[in-house]
Amino acid sequence: MLICTCLPAFAGPEAEFRKLEKHYTLRVDGSQELRVRKELTLYTHAAMNGLYGETFITYDPAFQELQIHQSYTQQKDGTIVKTPDNAFVEVLPSVAADAPAYNRLKEMVVVHTGLELGATIYLDYSIISKPGYLPALDVCCSVRELSPIKEFICTIETEKSPLLHYELLNYDAPAKRMDTRNNRQCVQWTLRNVSPRPYNYPTQHDRLSLIQEAASGMQPVIVATTHTSYAEALKTLRAQFVPGDEAVIKEKVTELAVGAEGDKQKLRDAIGQYMMYRYSRLGNISLKLADTGYRLRPASEVLRSGYGTTAELVNLDVCLQRAAGLEADIVICALRASKTDNVGLSGIVSVFARSGNMAMRVPLSGTAEADLQEYMTITDLNGNSVELENKWNEHARTYYTFEADDKRIRTLEGGIRLVKAEGKDMALILSDNYAKNTEIDAPVLLPMKYDHTFVTTVKLSEGMTWVRKSDREIVNACGKVVFTYEQAENAIKVTCRLVVNQQLLTPSSYPDFYALMREWKDENNYLLLFTPEAI
Repeated sequence: MLICTCLPAFAGPEAEFRKLEKHYTLRVDGSQELRVRKELTLYTHAAMNGLYGETFITYDPAFQELQIHQSYTQQKDGTIVKTPDNAFVEVLPSVAADAPAYNRLKEMVVVHTGLELGATIYLDYSIISKPGYLPALDVCCSVRELSPIKEFICTIETEKSPLLHYELLNYDAPAKRMDTRNNRQCVQWTLRNVSPRPYNYPTQHDRLSLIQEAASGMQPVIVATTHTSYAEALKTLRAQFVPGDEAVIKEKVTELAVGAEGDKQKLRDAIGQYMMYRYSRLGNISLKLADTGYRLRPASEVLRSGYGTTAELVNLDVCLQRAAGLEADIVICALRASKTDNVGLSGIVSVFARSGNMAMRVPLSGTAEADLQEYMTITDLNGNSVELENKWNEHARTYYTFEADDKRIRTLEGGIRLVKAEGKDMALILSDNYAKNTEIDAPVLLPMKYDHTFVTTVKLSEGMTWVRKSDREIVNACGKVVFTYEQAENAIKVTCRLVVNQQLLTPSSYPDFYALMREWKDENNYLLLFTPEAI
């Protein structure tokens, strides 16, 4: 007799950090060292062959030195497999591949060898920055990884002067202050049994993902800086936003002004069209401020090269507008701490150009930032607070009309006609990205609040009868969904409204949001049936 036994499956972690340690040091001569030590045990083939099979370390050899102190694998039976020399592969970072000015950057790929299930990776390395390369000690360190951490240690070591500003966000663990020899000080956090961050945690924009992760409370973040204030930190950055050769900038403005006939709006449109091309992937290099040591090339050099980092392109955009006699300035968005001065340049997540004149047929910059502004510190380069216009806070309406012969009206067997009202796909940013599951384990910050009405008018052809539908409405603490169907003279009007007024979702409030999204995505709410009168 064959007996089948079914045992419940246990979904354990892919891997586990036995220890993850980061030590930031500011030396007397102004040089800095980031030392990283990790001990990582692998439990699955996915972790071994994909997620943790390699470690990537990016640095700038012109100003930084990479030192590998230790790299080996301890197999399950205790055998030590040292990483061979040919497993340290130095390559050009992919983000700098199409940017000759940044081809000096290097990415060390450490290929971990001797891997097997149950093996533990040991890696210990330092990145040492030369004096003067970085304007100050600046830390913005996310804690949670995709795998649990048994022990996480973050240490910041500096001189007793200047004063160190620091804070741990979203985690209740006090910092331990220690005095060391030679009049130095250390601040240290030790966190134990840190749970992993969720796989596929929903965020809308790469540049603002840290804001959504931290402001929701999901991701603990350590911030620290030796800048005397956030305004002082911005002062060092402000010095990088320069035009360079102004003759080159003016020559480009003259070229773009052809056809504008002295009309400032037309000139603004021309600059906007030019910069829209540059901001695209063809001209935008995905290097962050920290990757370039918070240094920018002058706008004229960026113009000649045809590419730049986002910050460099923003500088070029503003320089072109100002050279054309238009108003423009630079907006800086950073992680928000309990005290603004606890965050330095490493906490900056977005830089964009704000214009006095909006260009036509060009995406408006700063819209994503406006939707999240209450969760960020937003200033100009002088540190003055900036309030962004948020049009999504207004009730928007969009209208559609289907004529009787519209190609979107499908004819089925028996002369029945089927029409799908508009609206469902207009909220995919919420319904598809943030309502995939019936429940969540960690809080989620939506990229925006939402209030939009879509009105579809379908004009009837002769001899067609509408199959009536009942109105639908769901109202809860998160917002509401409304579908109304009205028959007017020779036409049917469908009104769909979605309101989401709760941006921060917790595991307890998420079911209300999911209920709204489920109703909004229901295809039946958008479908209209029309039958011949003879039926």
